[in-house]
Amino acid sequence: MNTTSQEKNAPIILVVDDDRTTRMMLRRAMESEGYRVAEANNGIQCLDSYSHLMPSMVLLDAKMPVMDGFECCSKLQTLPGGSSTPVLMITGLEDEESVERAFSAGSRDYITKPIHWAVLRYRVRRLLQEQEAETEILKALRRERELNDLRSRIVTMVSHEYRTPLTTILSSAELLEHYGERWTAEKRHQHLKRIQSAAKHMTHLVSDVVSISQFEAGELQFQPAAVDLKALCLQLVADLAEKAGGMGAGGQQSRIKVQFPEALAAVVLDGNLLRQILGNVLENAVKYSGSDSEVSLDVRCQDLPQISNEEGMDLGGAGGLAEHKLVMFRVEDRGIGIAPQELLEIFNPFYRGHNIGNIPGTGLGLAIAKKCAELHGGKIAVASTVGVGTAVTITLPVKTAS
Repeated sequence: MNTTSQEKNAPIILVVDDDRTTRMMLRRAMESEGYRVAEANNGIQCLDSYSHLMPSMVLLDAKMPVMDGFECCSKLQTLPGGSSTPVLMITGLEDEESVERAFSAGSRDYITKPIHWAVLRYRVRRLLQEQEAETEILKALRRERELNDLRSRIVTMVSHEYRTPLTTILSSAELLEHYGERWTAEKRHQHLKRIQSAAKHMTHLVSDVVSISQFEAGELQFQPAAVDLKALCLQLVADLAEKAGGMGAGGQQSRIKVQFPEALAAVVLDGNLLRQILGNVLENAVKYSGSDSEVSLDVRCQDLPQISNEEGMDLGGAGGLAEHKLVMFRVEDRGIGIAPQELLEIFNPFYRGHNIGNIPGTGLGLAIAKKCAELHGGKIAVASTVGVGTAVTITLPVKTAS
């Protein structure tokens, strides 16, 4: 097998012919069109090359030793992706039976020798255009099925998760209407807080649903700006404490311990996306650990050159390495933990662990956090032991704010 490297994303044409001169002429014709070319000199080598290269198209001679083109074309159809890869048969045979055999074997088109090079180039272009259009249609159909499945799961989740806060709001409102005048101010205040807490919970649900829908539709954009990390983190912790206090849990502010480096400069990132990342991760840590268990948030920032390139970060093209930093947020809890077999599933929308019991939730928090991190060009990792606790590490490449 011989392969020529042209433009990196150009289609690969696999040329299969036992005649060296014919392969050379086909190579030149295809390379002149900007395609990358690979060669095979018989049917067995063609099948092996196809499995390794996954070419965009195969130009296949019909008459070859060892395995002829008709048998090779039939076997190609059984390989992964083979049935959707166009095969153009090139042969000196032009009788009706040979043409029928070619199409029956799975060939998309047929051209005879001596080759009319203008006709060959036209048919190759046409078949590749048809293949590209077919691929885009299949992608669109698959995407539509995924979105329909997402919509169905959203409807199911919302109808289930809304029931409890709606019941709380309606019951408290009805009690206030009928008995509010007889109650003490403290009792009326208690029911008003229940209504407010339930309404905030519903608002949070709507926010999560809108976020995951925007991500799936590709509508959410990365909008970086200068951010004071310390102020943002402290505000998040205060907001979580207020939310938890409103729901009657109490004591949440002291449960989240935040650690910062002595000097933490402002950095450029998307503050709204970061709030979603840390908000969801911290809320999970608090929710899935005991009321007397501490949660820690450790924030670190270091120069990028100190980090191995194997970290898998998308550093983008803005500025040099000296301008970049790597910010890491590590959230640890001593909660119920996550089973090893579920660690790969927890970032899927709506997925929830099997050991959560009756703890309420939507299964969207980590999915949203992961997508927000990826929009930053960063990543999120989870390490956990059932009954011991969970550590979530978010790593984001950023630029220092001027």
